[in-house]
Amino acid sequence: MTIAIYTVGQRPETAPYVRLAIHELAREADRVYVGIHPSGEDTVPMFIGGLPNVEYVVYPEHYTSAFGRMQYVINQLGEAAIGKTIIASGSNVIGPLFSVKKILSDAERSGSALYSSYWHNSNLDPRLKGIKCPDLIPYFDFVVMSPEFLGSTMIREVFARIEPNSDYWEEFVNCIVPIAKTTIQLGLKVAYPFKADELNTVDPRLFEVHKLVKGRGICFPLALFELDPLLHDLNAIRLRDAVDAIRTRAPRVYKSTMTYLNGSLPLRDFAMIADQYEVIADTAAEPDKSEWDFGEVAVFVHAFYAEMMPEFLELSKNIPAAHHLFITTASDENRSKIIAFLESKKLSKKKYTVRVVEQNRGRDMSSLFITWRDIILEGDYKVALRLHSKRTPQVSPRVGESFKEHLFENLVGSSDYVRNVLDLMEREPDIGLVIPPIIHMGFGTLGHSWFNNKKQVQTELDSMGMSVVVDYNTPVAAYGTMYWFRTDALFPMFLKEWNWEDYNPEPHHVDGGLAHVQERLIAYVIQGRGYRVMSVMTQNYAARSYAKLEYKLQRLAALTISGNVFEQVRQLETSNATTRSRLFRWLQQHYGNLLTRSPKARVYLKPFKNFVVWIFQR
Repeated sequence: MTIAIYTVGQRPETAPYVRLAIHELAREADRVYVGIHPSGEDTVPMFIGGLPNVEYVVYPEHYTSAFGRMQYVINQLGEAAIGKTIIASGSNVIGPLFSVKKILSDAERSGSALYSSYWHNSNLDPRLKGIKCPDLIPYFDFVVMSPEFLGSTMIREVFARIEPNSDYWEEFVNCIVPIAKTTIQLGLKVAYPFKADELNTVDPRLFEVHKLVKGRGICFPLALFELDPLLHDLNAIRLRDAVDAIRTRAPRVYKSTMTYLNGSLPLRDFAMIADQYEVIADTAAEPDKSEWDFGEVAVFVHAFYAEMMPEFLELSKNIPAAHHLFITTASDENRSKIIAFLESKKLSKKKYTVRVVEQNRGRDMSSLFITWRDIILEGDYKVALRLHSKRTPQVSPRVGESFKEHLFENLVGSSDYVRNVLDLMEREPDIGLVIPPIIHMGFGTLGHSWFNNKKQVQTELDSMGMSVVVDYNTPVAAYGTMYWFRTDALFPMFLKEWNWEDYNPEPHHVDGGLAHVQERLIAYVIQGRGYRVMSVMTQNYAARSYAKLEYKLQRLAALTISGNVFEQVRQLETSNATTRSRLFRWLQQHYGNLLTRSPKARVYLKPFKNFVVWIFQR
């Protein structure tokens, strides 16, 4: 007889990956005992659904660790656990990554009393120096215990005696190590899906997760997504490889996990730890390819400056897929000029539609979300591209031109480049938004690009019923508002009935106004819909961007006293906590709030703002 134990922590108790895991266990186990927090006594059973072989065990509130919850359920089972094969896991891990039947088969074939998903290498951990313990200490994240294991009186006594601890390391030393020592002392075999020499770090579940998932790994820790992104950098963790492997190896696990993460993880954190960036080659694997499974592409162009139509037409020639041009412009005169130009180029009238915007408010935002709302709602297009006649008059002409190059080059650089972008979207259908990376050459965006828009972005997300965590410092955004997107991913932005009057009248196009808010809202709506955001760039741009980023970062790092990024951040955070710094941020916030309420006040307040900035920078 096989018993499964699955314990659910308080926070992810209604996560899709939890339900999937329990259903997978229930398919193979004769009985499944689900440990739940008292707060989930009603909600969890309803969420999991009616499974005849599932029974719920409510653990006390003070059992905050995954191991402690498992230990509690085992102790509650008492004699009922003896003589049974027991599978134990919980919501602290993502898995199983393949069938429970195969895991049970592998465990039985190993001839082990305890079959564990992975280990802690005590020989590589200086903290365990002087403590007698096995070379490899099994984690209990996902284990199979043979009847022999809990059939041992000594093992049961250890389980009954040890006291779980909310401190991870204290619990590891005082709970997991004693179980491992007792197991070895009794001569019971411990086995793993991997050989000892296949994994080379102290804690492979974290530091070699890509090897686990691409190999024979049963599961991996949810904590990988919750680690400080800087720890991913310091430990060279390759989470992207693991995520990609799960998408192909266990698509249902991947989808359920991403659904949970989209509502719990800041977008920039995920973009960093899972490397959601692609350097796209300008040569295509299939240079003659002209059809993709998502069909004809909608290309939405806002040609406020009608004289840019020749450039737009040339860019559209880089789109190898069948496509329709949806063009907006500011006046009937411009519309006539655009149509005359397209006719002169022998473009079929079936290939384009030109409309005049009702009002000159909201620029490229309103011209998409209001003027073309009906096209998206009709549902004829699955993938679309947004382009517009980008000009940035608030910066120098060269910086403005560079911004436009940044957008056009990284979105429609060449036919083969676009083929590769479309291949990426076809291959990974959960990519909902493809954007150039954040513009930083010529712009002070890094760490400073929310401006006065964050509160309004959160308000809009709340109004759409989207539960996502917006980034603290730098939003993931379609800066410059040009991007590829799946229409389903951005559907809520078209479903909402925006009004022209919601946008600031010209020329008061300021931060905190709806257009700038929407620029930063797009990616979070995509996330809220369960899709990923991918930043793409050409090889040439990647080289230029990296050169500038590396130089800027080393200049900043040289001003700190340590080469350790954590210590650098701590030093800068401390210096930023002075009264002077807090006063500046207070003035900055209230200046932004005032402009949001009264955009016209910018004309009168700008000299005062410049003077205050000069004073604080002295």
